Amino acid sequence: MTRYYPHTSLFIALCLMLFSCEEPIDFELSQEQRLVVISNFSDQKVLEVFVSKTKSVLSNEAISYRTDATVMVFSGNELLEVLELVTGDDGRPPFYRTTQLTPQPGIVYTIKVSVPGFEPVTATSSVPIAVPIQSVNFSNTSDEDSNHDVAVNFNVVVDFQDPPGEKNYYHLVFYQELTSYLLNSEGDTLMGNRFLNTPLSVQSSDPNMPAIKYFDNRSFLLKDDTFDGQHVSLPFKGNYTYSLTSSIPGNFFIELRTVTEDYYLYHSTLTRQVNSGNPLSDGVVIYDNIVNGEGIFAGYSSNTNSFSLGN
Repeated sequence: MTRYYPHTSLFIALCLMLFSCEEPIDFELSQEQRLVVISNFSDQKVLEVFVSKTKSVLSNEAISYRTDATVMVFSGNELLEVLELVTGDDGRPPFYRTTQLTPQPGIVYTIKVSVPGFEPVTATSSVPIAVPIQSVNFSNTSDEDSNHDVAVNFNVVVDFQDPPGEKNYYHLVFYQELTSYLLNSEGDTLMGNRFLNTPLSVQSSDPNMPAIKYFDNRSFLLKDDTFDGQHVSLPFKGNYTYSLTSSIPGNFFIELRTVTEDYYLYHSTLTRQVNSGNPLSDGVVIYDNIVNGEGIFAGYSSNTNSFSLGN
């Protein structure tokens, strides 16, 4: 469904700070409070659902995440699981997750979210069959300055075969793996956490590429209207930086997500809103598929390839 969101300035500001598609976002809408449900799920991990409420356009309050929700997941009429609440930590807000269920491709899932004082909301989606990456050609150059900051420039070509005779949607994402470290007073190296650093920017090397550049400037949304059933070769170039004084580079990851139409429509319309340059304008259309609420419940499957900086 498409819904008009007439007041979206704070919504867009928070969207611009998102690191990944799976994190919750703020909806600043009308005076009527509704539930906001955010879940981009895959077959790689358990189902996670963020629940909050919409905000008044005049409110300066922080996002109100609900910890009193009942979140259930169904397959048809069969109740599969009631999700457990996970309290927020490490800066992550509270959310709900399954403990037994990992979504499987091709199965249609429905969630029902109930919160006291709100109308229950529902949404339905599935995990599409993954389209594999056939090959990746990756090359890079790097330059270290006097402060031991390293600037990396890379070129990458991603190849895959689009399945014929059906509508297919994709989200192509790029990451650099880093491991933090520090030196103690004795000169020993203490290794820290591994984390994924998204490139500073990625651009298409083909001006005719049928892709929407996502608002993070680091990933791309595609649909196969112009290449149904064809072999696809997508060239990109990009750059990122890291500090050798605090982190050690690991692999560079290319992730090809095969996504549902709901996923594509939500993230592509969100990107168009962000890129419009006028977040205060009326009549902005942002797609959602939450019945009686706002947000997105959408599945995707993931196929990855990786290279070290030395490759």
